Amino acid sequence: MGDRLRTESRAISQNKVMTKTVLHIRAIAIDLDGTLLDTLPDLCGAVNLTMAELGLPELPLEIVKNFVGKGLMAHVGKSLRYVLNREPSDAELDRALTVYRRLYAEHVADNTTIYPGVIEGLEAFKSRGLRLSVVTNKWTSYSETLLAHFKLTAYFDHLVCGDTLTTNKPDPGMMFYSAGRFGVHPREMLMIGDSGNDSRAALAAGSPVVLLDYGYSEGESLCDLRANAIVSTFAAIPALLDS
Repeated sequence: MGDRLRTESRAISQNKVMTKTVLHIRAIAIDLDGTLLDTLPDLCGAVNLTMAELGLPELPLEIVKNFVGKGLMAHVGKSLRYVLNREPSDAELDRALTVYRRLYAEHVADNTTIYPGVIEGLEAFKSRGLRLSVVTNKWTSYSETLLAHFKLTAYFDHLVCGDTLTTNKPDPGMMFYSAGRFGVHPREMLMIGDSGNDSRAALAAGSPVVLLDYGYSEGESLCDLRANAIVSTFAAIPALLDS
């Protein structure tokens, strides 16, 4: 495997080539929602089942999509704030969170799908001897269930999830934790994600980052984020590691 990450990828919304390079990659941290799996249908479904149980109106999928990324509490809190058109009380938020956790656990894989190219990309990483982790703001129980459901568990050495530490992405703590588990410097660990949470966490940790343009970016343009590359398929990323 070459020792530089080439970032000659298509920048979405722009006709230019990004040309940053980084040091030797020894490990890869990969986001889950919007990167490995399209979980939005079940996230939205659980939100709307929750709202129905609370006697509140449903939310359109495109609205819920902008609320995904910063963890369960933010996801539910933003959804509740949207339908109430005001700040929810602590009691309202606690009840919504309790209902949502139960309903999402019951429906976590009903309509979730794996993105094209993910298996191909993971196989290519493993063939290069790279160690892989999942670094996600999603809770451990949901993450483990989904990885097992899609037969992805064996690809990963460890998971760093939204309930692993006291901080979540975009704080760099999860990146430092994963790099420490691998015994590598953060600059030797590539982050693969789909949003500003991933790019900002990587930047703060000193890690390179590749973003996928098909995920959930919380309404941000990926071109406004600092990334070493933006690609349209997971399967395109291994080639960036070959110089």
